[in-house]
Parts: sequence; C-alpha cells; structure tokens
Amino acid sequence: MSDTGQSRREVLLALTNPVEGKDKEFQDWYWGTHIPEILALPGFVGVRRLRAADTSTDGIPYRYATIYEVEGSAEEARTRLFTSGLGSSDTLDTSSIVMIPLVMHDDAFDS
Repeated sequence: MSDTGQSRREVLLALTNPVEGKDKEFQDWYWGTHIPEILALPGFVGVRRLRAADTSTDGIPYRYATIYEVEGSAEEARTRLFTSGLGSSDTLDTSSIVMIPLVMHDDAFDS
C-alpha cells in the first residue's frame, strides 16, 4: 500500500432494527437527528445507509445497515460514539444493535 499523504480511513458498520411498528418514526429520527449528530463528532466523515431488500429478509436478523466512514481508527470512533452522550429514540431496538469496526484488508499482506 502506498502512502499518498492522506490519513487512514476505516469504517464502522452498524446493524440496527426499529421497534416493531415504528419503522417510519425510526427512519425520521435516524436520518433527521441521529446521523447529523454522529457526523458532527470528530473523525466521522461520511455515511451510507442501506436497507435489506423486502424480498430477501427471511432469516436476516437486521433490517438496516449503516456504514460510517471515519478518519483514523474505527475502534476509537466507536468508543467516541458510545461515550459522546448522544440521545437515543424509543423507536430504536437497542437490544439488537451491532457495531463492528472494520479495517481495510490488503491481500498483499497475507502469508
């Protein structure tokens, strides 16, 4: 991997579900409040939100995936997110949230 002078970027993957029957309210809160709050945190530089296709949800435990692009360490960004005092919503199923820090994988480093 060549050094281009840019800082390292990693991603933080969030898998979430709304509370049953509150999908519309969840989406409004997530995009209208939650995402702007997270993007205001240091190191969070981009976001992409995805929804499971309606035709392929059998056996998939998560309805939504959010990919946060962060400058620097995704693990440190996850810690910042959880310790920043951000608000939550009663539309978010907090019992099923998964946050996975992901780093770039370069096959050239495999043995």
